Amino acid sequence: MRRVLLLWLLLAGLAPVANAQTAASDSLRRAVAQAPADSGRVLLLLQLAYSYRASRPDSTVRLAQRALAVARRVGFGKGEGRALSMLGAVQRERGQLPEAFATQLQALQLCRELPDAEGEASSLNALGNISLDLRQYRQALRYYQQSKAVFEQRGQQAWVAGAFTNIGSCYEKLGVLDSALLAQQRAEALIARHPQPRLAVALALRNMGTVQARLGHTAAAFAYFRRSIRETYASNDLRNRAMAAYLMADLYHTQQQPDSALRYAYQALRTARQVSYRMTMLEASNLLTRLYQARANVDSAFHYQRLAMATHDSLFGPEKFQRLQLLAFNEQQRQQAQREEQELQTARYQRLALLALVAVIGAVAFLLWRNNRQQRQANLLLNERNTRIEAQRQELETALAELRSTQAQLVAAEKWSFVGELSADIADELRNPLAFMQNFAEVSMAMIDKEQPGTARSAELEREIMAGLKQNLKNISQHGRRASSIIKEMLDHARTGTREPQPTDINALVAEYLLRTDHGKPMPGAASAIELHTSFAPGLQPVAVVPDELGRALLNLFNNALYSVRQRQAQEPGYQPMVSVTTQRVGPEVEIRVRDNGVGMSAAVAAQAFHPFFSTKPPGDGTGLGLSLAHDIITKGHRGNLAMETQAGEFAEFTVRIPA
Repeated sequence: MRRVLLLWLLLAGLAPVANAQTAASDSLRRAVAQAPADSGRVLLLLQLAYSYRASRPDSTVRLAQRALAVARRVGFGKGEGRALSMLGAVQRERGQLPEAFATQLQALQLCRELPDAEGEASSLNALGNISLDLRQYRQALRYYQQSKAVFEQRGQQAWVAGAFTNIGSCYEKLGVLDSALLAQQRAEALIARHPQPRLAVALALRNMGTVQARLGHTAAAFAYFRRSIRETYASNDLRNRAMAAYLMADLYHTQQQPDSALRYAYQALRTARQVSYRMTMLEASNLLTRLYQARANVDSAFHYQRLAMATHDSLFGPEKFQRLQLLAFNEQQRQQAQREEQELQTARYQRLALLALVAVIGAVAFLLWRNNRQQRQANLLLNERNTRIEAQRQELETALAELRSTQAQLVAAEKWSFVGELSADIADELRNPLAFMQNFAEVSMAMIDKEQPGTARSAELEREIMAGLKQNLKNISQHGRRASSIIKEMLDHARTGTREPQPTDINALVAEYLLRTDHGKPMPGAASAIELHTSFAPGLQPVAVVPDELGRALLNLFNNALYSVRQRQAQEPGYQPMVSVTTQRVGPEVEIRVRDNGVGMSAAVAAQAFHPFFSTKPPGDGTGLGLSLAHDIITKGHRGNLAMETQAGEFAEFTVRIPA
């Protein structure tokens, strides 16, 4: 009764899986029935065959044979190679190792000739499985590594995981447990990211359990085996279920738990028989034999021993072993012939490469000789040109030296012109105090001349005369001091050489030089005088400058602004000329802005405004050194900056910044 209940529960748990698989298979069968006899039908047949491989190998064989026949009829080489590989896989699971080996070699050769990389990788993996069954672990490891390399090139990570778990199984059989554990961990990590196809999941869990058991981690091994069995129910994978059950039974046997070992060994044998999986049938039969011998149950032990011997003979009988040896020898011969052919081909390629290299060297030598000859001729021409260029360069240097000398003379002339203009202004200024002095002197003489000899003067008249003379002398002294000041300034302007900076009130300096301009004189025939707006920053600290030099630069800027507004005033009736001058502190610098609403400049003219000898004034009306001199005084003499912003017909604004 207990066995019936267990069987009912098992069938109930399998019902959803079976139904899902049946639905998928039914869908594939309908697609196959509707597909024409072409490559698409071949691929659908192979896909349907694969869906039955872990549960109904007979159906897999029939479908793979149909796919092979259609592929050969329509000339679909890829389908033919993959159908052969699937047939070889089922042959290997049924214990037909010679046939499986021959079929997989045929599939591998066909896939390489096409080429079909995915089919090649599958055949290499299948050959590794056959080598693993034959306990040729080194050969199996080579096949698995080749398969993994192809899958990695194609980016098929799920199949790379399958190759890793097979490699780990080889290392486990060889006793290299650290490499086996590392390979299984890499497979587990890849499967976590790529869980499809599901058949690889149960295989990886089973192989990891085997490694854990070899390492002595019994609890972890049981956990992996149980997870593998549960996964086989999700994917209806009878092959891996049989192998995982056998490994559980063997581990229980080593743990001295014979009842559990017996139960799982029965399950492994029964499940392996369902899919004709001979290797697990052999292992489960041998384990049942040992378990019944330990229980002194001779009949059962003898029964399972006979089953194990029959299975062993079907796998490794003398006839099959000889066929395998013959196949292996033929494969070795074929591979040797391929290697020799490759070596001959390589030797031919090497000879051709050598001949090509000799030809290339000859061509390069000829080209080098020709290039050398052309280079010598070019060098002769180049030397002649260099000689001519050197002569021209010397002529240009001489002309440039003369030009620089002329420019220096013109700069000096401009400076002296400025001194002359300043002297003329000062002479005008001197006229007033000298005229006043002369007038007061003449008045005083007249007052003295009015005294007649012998004439009695009243005390009051005498006091008036003395007061007037005193006042006249005071006025003469005052205007004399003013004349001396003007003369001193004229001498300072005429003085040459570098002068030391001194603390200067910038606001006072700007105001002083504004007074020296003629901004108050209206232009003849103009409707209105120039408006002058000033805005001086209060509390501006003295700045170390050379007052006369900076004043000269500012005077040039002022005169330039006045000239611009007068030019526009002459062109536009009703125009109001305006010039503004402001000072302020900007960070570590003192800023002076001079803005006018005159004719302005175009971008091309503004780019050359500070170049020496560039002028927009009519010939004879300027030398073009005014802004250039102002730029040099501010930037070189005071380590400041002079910038300009302008728009033709609208305005021009010069910004002076001096380090404070």
